Amino acid sequence: MKRVFRPILICFMLFFANGLAAQTINAFSYAVRAKVDLREFSPSYHANVFSHEAPYPGSDSYRNYIHQLKHLYFGQTTESVPAVPKSIQATSSEQAIISQGFEGNFFGGIPNDNDLAISNDGIIVSVTNSDLYVFDEDGNNIYDVGLEDIADSIGLVANSYDPKVVYDPGTDRFILVFLNGNNSNATNIVVCFSESNDPTAGWHVYALDGNPLNNNAWSDFPMIAMTEQDFFVTVNHINSDSASWQTGFMQSVIWQVQKSQGYAGDPITAVLHSDVNFQGKAIRNLRPVKGGFSLKNHAMYFISNRNFDFANDTFFVVKINESLEQNTSPLFTTQAVLANANYGMPPDAKQTPTTFLQTNDARPLGAIIENGVIHFVGNTVRSSASESSVYHGRLNTLSTPWEIDLHIFEDTSLEYGYPNLSFTGQTPFDEQFILSFNHTSVDSFPGVSAIFYARETGYSDRLHLASGTSNVNVISGNYERWGDYSGSQKKYNEPGVVWISGFMGFRNNLAISPNQHRTYIAKLLSPDSTQTNVQTLTFNESKLFPNPAEDYFFFQFELDEEMKLRFDLLDNLGRKHATLLEESVKAGKNEFLFSTQSLPEGMYYLHINDEQGITRFTSQVIKSR
Repeated sequence: MKRVFRPILICFMLFFANGLAAQTINAFSYAVRAKVDLREFSPSYHANVFSHEAPYPGSDSYRNYIHQLKHLYFGQTTESVPAVPKSIQATSSEQAIISQGFEGNFFGGIPNDNDLAISNDGIIVSVTNSDLYVFDEDGNNIYDVGLEDIADSIGLVANSYDPKVVYDPGTDRFILVFLNGNNSNATNIVVCFSESNDPTAGWHVYALDGNPLNNNAWSDFPMIAMTEQDFFVTVNHINSDSASWQTGFMQSVIWQVQKSQGYAGDPITAVLHSDVNFQGKAIRNLRPVKGGFSLKNHAMYFISNRNFDFANDTFFVVKINESLEQNTSPLFTTQAVLANANYGMPPDAKQTPTTFLQTNDARPLGAIIENGVIHFVGNTVRSSASESSVYHGRLNTLSTPWEIDLHIFEDTSLEYGYPNLSFTGQTPFDEQFILSFNHTSVDSFPGVSAIFYARETGYSDRLHLASGTSNVNVISGNYERWGDYSGSQKKYNEPGVVWISGFMGFRNNLAISPNQHRTYIAKLLSPDSTQTNVQTLTFNESKLFPNPAEDYFFFQFELDEEMKLRFDLLDNLGRKHATLLEESVKAGKNEFLFSTQSLPEGMYYLHINDEQGITRFTSQVIKSR
């Protein structure tokens, strides 16, 4: 039961050359709703039902509103406009290096909504709509559970969606967030704090009210980050009586929570910052800015923009200056900052000349800060053609006046969407990161790419991480969901290492609708990582088939150089079932096959290691009758 124990109203004005801001603070206390142990849940069947009917045109939904805006602005043309690439696409030959990659969560809703976190021990928590999977770094599935199971454990029976997860390196714990319900009578922000570094064990589960101001709102689209002291969740409040986001959006709010209380299972102090506006207009979508090299102390930045505009150069930066242990009523500042280029709401991206992947809008989707410099990324329209791409913004908060250096990536062959980024410097003073994003084109199935950035050398060439095996076609009509975000996190005890979670098309010939989508998880290394001597199998040039198989599996792959490999078959618990082969393999294209005639029916993993024991490839294989 929620109890308001300290209602606080603080209004103040902050004067800038171009506006003022006001803030309202309310403080709530929430008791833990349950302590759940994921291992105590019955095996999840991940049952999911979704409509194949297109949500637009013709509906009064948010996406119909966006669709109509894009239709009016970009028209109905399906032909690409010739584009001239800008030099910022590849000013450095250095690339992020893929160490390994594997298919992640196998069951997902529409869209995927991928996110992940990885501990210092190499335990990966990967979430999608609406499942949680726990993997090791080799891609072995340790455990999985549906978000509905967690919601049910605290008596929430509405739909669960929009999951986010983050790892806390200071306490070696995880925090999971997802939403439950989408009307003012049933709307909750479920926040789960792991009791230890084992995400399959105990979690303390809380439910923040999605309509805390009792004004007919429900909460949507959470974004999360943390400092050393506090955990932050931002959501958008939507009016339950409005079917359209055009009129239904009320405001974006910030929840600030003391982490230590959640880890202990104590009642949590949750401070709600509302009325976040600029010049009297609500700021929509507040992207928290996570620490780059490490978690930051006390203060938290947030970044936003005019996400529905087709051309705009303005961003908004909000700063909460204090942690709750410093001030139970922390104040914040709001400032508008101009960029040196325009961003804009992107058109939907092409899969074929007549089918598209939805790109939503231009809100910031990922942000980091280190040594006073904020880097952030989001979707945008390309400056040289009516096609979707991504932007990268840089803001030095230590300089005066504040200015944003904004770059838009140009590519004549692919459209980009849903970026994220993580810091890769060996020290806090190495201004560099890996930017990952989804890609698609009429000539390439939806997949995942990455770019390395360093302040000294600029942007690398695009690294093609994974190609899908199919277009996506699970909704009737010409517009498919591309996911609303992607995941990225540095591995804190391995500087230069980043794990990402993206979206790829997936052909499932056994399904009624075979052109599906999957999560793609990969480990990436910066060029100056201590692990850059790793040579990898080129995943996008590999193919394992047929899968499932009755008699034989074939694996085609390509090596950059000759190396000795060991091909192991693991059972579904990650235990070695057999060593299939161990020998030196030549550089170039190769094909490996093995008989499954004597193999019992079930799920296995093909595991390929080099002679140093480093995993080069892992993939699930299924033996059928």
